[in-house]
Amino acid sequence: MTAQIHQLAARQIANLAAPASTASALPSVKCPELRHPTTDAECNALREWAQSTPVDRAPAATVDQLAKHLEFMAAALPSKGLDEQTGKRKAAVYASLLGGQPNEALAYMARTACMTLDWFPTPRQCLDIIANYRPPVSDQEIAIRLCQDYTANQFDCWIANLTDGQPVGDVPEQWKRIAVEQGAMRRLSDGSYVSRALYHGPYKSAQVAA
Repeated sequence: MTAQIHQLAARQIANLAAPASTASALPSVKCPELRHPTTDAECNALREWAQSTPVDRAPAATVDQLAKHLEFMAAALPSKGLDEQTGKRKAAVYASLLGGQPNEALAYMARTACMTLDWFPTPRQCLDIIANYRPPVSDQEIAIRLCQDYTANQFDCWIANLTDGQPVGDVPEQWKRIAVEQGAMRRLSDGSYVSRALYHGPYKSAQVAA
């Protein structure tokens, strides 16, 4: 690729690159405040939003953006001298394989190639680099993690209370099974559960008569 990559790629990309993704036809749902839930209701609402709202996908890079990323690499990495006809064919190959990629992924590809390679990358090398690109975490992923943290904290508090002899309470069946495995709870013959502290009875120290 030479300095003419911008003009060559632009003409080829217009015909070969995948079209940019269109906006979802689904109605937009307002994102709730992304903070740690303090109640079960807040946690359920946050989880429901995250699971029912599609993640916004980054649009495909424009013709100009893709051409500029290829030109950026061509300015830093040497390659074979190409005549105009061969350059057009090569630009068409890159456009066909890289068209449709998000601009951020292409920027990552160009920076990585310039930092790690000695020669202009082949299409396969470009795709291998893009495969390692990780897009920013979506709001939906953040919401799910906040809900997971809340649930984990609630479980830890429940186990602590159970160990102190508090009632089992209305908790998921899975929590009870984990508590049995951890030794904090015992399952009785009738299928009910009771905390180990209540099953064995509280420990009482000997009292010396006055």
